[in-house]
Amino acid sequence: MAGQLVRGEKDIIINTFALFYQRISVKVSGRTFICNHSSLHYSATMSAEATDKRDPLSFITEQHVKSALRKDKGDEAQLLTWNINNFTEKGDNVATVVTSVVVQYHLGFQNHQTSYIIKLNPCITAAAFSDSFMNMVFKKEVNFYEEILPDLNHMLKKAGQESLRMPELFHSSLEENNELVFLNDLRQKGFVMVDRYKGQDEAHVRLAIMELSRLHASSILLQTKAPDNKLTGKYPSLDKDWLNCSEKEEKEKLQQMLSGSYDNAFVILKACQRHTAAAWVEKIRPNIVDLFQEQLTKIPPFEVICHGDFWNNNMLFRYNDVGDPLEVMIVDNQVTRVASPATDLVYFLYTSVRGDIRRTNLQAFLEVYYNTFSSVIEAGGVAVPFTLSQLEQEFRKRLTYGLLFCFQAIPFYLGKDVEVPSRDELLSENTKEIMEKWRQNLKQKNLQDNPTLKHFFLTSVDDMLEAGVMS
Repeated sequence: MAGQLVRGEKDIIINTFALFYQRISVKVSGRTFICNHSSLHYSATMSAEATDKRDPLSFITEQHVKSALRKDKGDEAQLLTWNINNFTEKGDNVATVVTSVVVQYHLGFQNHQTSYIIKLNPCITAAAFSDSFMNMVFKKEVNFYEEILPDLNHMLKKAGQESLRMPELFHSSLEENNELVFLNDLRQKGFVMVDRYKGQDEAHVRLAIMELSRLHASSILLQTKAPDNKLTGKYPSLDKDWLNCSEKEEKEKLQQMLSGSYDNAFVILKACQRHTAAAWVEKIRPNIVDLFQEQLTKIPPFEVICHGDFWNNNMLFRYNDVGDPLEVMIVDNQVTRVASPATDLVYFLYTSVRGDIRRTNLQAFLEVYYNTFSSVIEAGGVAVPFTLSQLEQEFRKRLTYGLLFCFQAIPFYLGKDVEVPSRDELLSENTKEIMEKWRQNLKQKNLQDNPTLKHFFLTSVDDMLEAGVMS
């Protein structure tokens, strides 16, 4: 496949970064390629039966690769060959297709090798959103890397702080229906993803929360330089969101897509005798989109640039020789928005952290966040906008947001040995029947044989019941 892309299977439904070490078999045009090395990838679902859709991998051209190489290595770098490296794993959400490309190049009288991560428009014909919506999502991420992130890092540098730990953008194309972005391949620096089935321990959570707080704090510093102290005025992309559906039809599709997740939660809750929680899900299910939007309402002083999708698979860690995490990288910045910092915190803690770790350390985690947050802001010569006590109150107010994502995400992320429906299936004429079959399989196989799913799901639910979120 050197120098050109062999057209692969279609219906690739992918979202988040993952890094894994295992033997992978990828079938492309009737041939099977075996990869025996570690590879950074976004998880995918591939279907050989889908033949009526465009292949997003066909968007990648030699010119794109050359542009990324020049931005990364300089104008003197000469492209020799390039190869698409596909990696697939099910269960990691549905937003963009991601692959990698391995590049051989010549520079300084020597041949070298590097690789890039590439995110692409999934081009799913039954998608919940229009072509213009998908174009907005890509523009939003490119705008973050090209405009917002440099400004955030500039404010951190002025305050004597390190830059945010995020990938570099080397190339992008925003042509509608052919969108793609090239990012550096963090595996080359030793970064890997925590196994989502195990969840993050205290050391990982502390590193993740500290870096999240630096993102939030840097946006407070930047806000002081924005017109009228409004970040959305300077960066309009922050005001555009997958939940801000301007078209009634798109909002209805989103409501339809999300409501299926809460049907799953209802089945699990009933089977586990959590009747109060099940009744709450039944009550809120018809208005899921409105409830999400309500939780994201901006109320001063809790207005920061949030990551928006801060969970296990959107962060990568580097380790020392004995396995202790040393550094974290935050990836996937296509959902950035101005919102309460608590929305990122509750989303992370109730989807990616085991209940016993969260319960034992919750106060300490909030203190770690606040201490880092306030130290960065004070270094920038700005008054800290809220106290630790106020943050704790705000965290409790946003617990519903964490619960919504717990119900939506955990059965998909942690369901084992049950075929997760594809996006096309979720939006087909047979959606109801497909989801009912999936729910029954999930109930029969996972509630008995998957203690990890039960632990993550039920400890989150029990915490919310105790906090009075579901009444």
